[in-house]
Amino acid sequence: MQIMQKNLNKFYWLFLMAFFAHPLLAQTQDKVEILGAQNFEYLKLGSKNISKLIGNVQLKQRNTLMYCDSALIYESENVVEAFQNVRINHNDSVTITGNFLNYNGNTRKALIKGNVVLVDKQMTLTTDQLDYDLENQFGYYANGGKIVSKENVLTSKIGYYFARNNEFFFKQKVLLNNPAYVMVSDTLLYQTIKKTAYFFGSTQITSDGDKILCENGWYNTQTDQSQFSKNAVIFTDRKMLQADSLFYDRKAKLGKAFRSIHVYDSVQKLHLYGRRGLYNGRTKITYVNGASYAMKLMDKGDSLFLHADTLLVAERVNKQKQLFKAYHQVRIFKSDLQAVCDSLVYVQDDSVMQLYSKPIMWNGVNQITADTILFYINNGKLDSFNLLNNAMIISKEKGAHFNQIKGKDMMGIMDSSQLKDLLVFGNGQSIFYAKEDSIRYIGVNVIDCSEMNFEFNKGQIHKATFRSSPDATLYPLDELKPQDLRLKGFKWHEAIRPKRF
Repeated sequence: MQIMQKNLNKFYWLFLMAFFAHPLLAQTQDKVEILGAQNFEYLKLGSKNISKLIGNVQLKQRNTLMYCDSALIYESENVVEAFQNVRINHNDSVTITGNFLNYNGNTRKALIKGNVVLVDKQMTLTTDQLDYDLENQFGYYANGGKIVSKENVLTSKIGYYFARNNEFFFKQKVLLNNPAYVMVSDTLLYQTIKKTAYFFGSTQITSDGDKILCENGWYNTQTDQSQFSKNAVIFTDRKMLQADSLFYDRKAKLGKAFRSIHVYDSVQKLHLYGRRGLYNGRTKITYVNGASYAMKLMDKGDSLFLHADTLLVAERVNKQKQLFKAYHQVRIFKSDLQAVCDSLVYVQDDSVMQLYSKPIMWNGVNQITADTILFYINNGKLDSFNLLNNAMIISKEKGAHFNQIKGKDMMGIMDSSQLKDLLVFGNGQSIFYAKEDSIRYIGVNVIDCSEMNFEFNKGQIHKATFRSSPDATLYPLDELKPQDLRLKGFKWHEAIRPKRF
């Protein structure tokens, strides 16, 4: 931003010095010399002495040569009017041609009209009318112009040219065409030596693989590196990246984003937000971190929200699967499930979400824990889950009473987002309260069994099946001590359950 502002300030300083220079300060007192002409005629019009030259006219002032078919020289004013096949050669570095020239030898300012072409070592400018200051090597057009510089073609309504600094400043309907992209802008400063464009105002850069929008930034047309700010957005393939500030290397296909980041992946229907971001177009991987969160659009209008320190999205490359990963302090909220863990992997192709490092999942009244949790989403709803190693499900009854099911591994099957069937594999244990009705308890069942099956109704245990010689006892509520009513590893985590997004 500081570099762009510095360039913009420099432009205005140069413009003011060149355009508003006082004629008396700029006077050179050098008379325009006549080098040759086929016909010469001396005229006197009132108090004015006029030299009329016809045929192969050649004029000179200092290091500037002028050619035309015919000319009028107003000697006292040191002014030249030249007609047809006008050509100016300045310092052997700039050549200007046109149909008409009005040149003031005192101020060394020229007005060229009609099929104007300016050529220097870097580019060719064509316009209908050009004001040019030969002393300061400054040009200006206001009726549309076109600049061709190697592979770049630029057009605009208004343009300023600084030959000494090899800089252009363009306003209104600025269009830069390159074989690799097209740039449309409202205001643009272009440095021909550095091959860098600085833009101020609404700008759009479009190529076969991406489109960039912003209101401030710079673009190096040689290295294909750029930086954008103020409503900056990059659209690449089926991904959108938006941030306060963006850096993009088109050749390396690498994008960096800073502050107020928003990434949208249309394939995975996934929104990512954060403070810092990185997109690698070759590996098709996007990173977002710093107060980052994600919103995944599910079917039937539901959404899954996720907070984490770092988010990663890997698009499908060759036969690889589409992945979404989250790291550290992961929190999930969805209408039918909530979860916390330290790391998460979501496989888009299989619709399976894997939770690692002390994961906890909630579904309705049930708290679900294990060393690893895998849950499957079908048609936007929780369909089933697997609990691997140290699996436990807890649901709260009245007061300090909790239903508990524990085992090595478990598999749960859902129906309308509620737990319907639960299968326990290995080292099965359970404590659940038997009810006479919705208010009164019969007692508490304490069961040890290697394998168990439970059927649920509205989140409550409806039927239990025990295999492999179960050890089951129904105790009165007041017979067991509180510590006997907790399975090993029991922890109630309701305080950290995500209640909302």
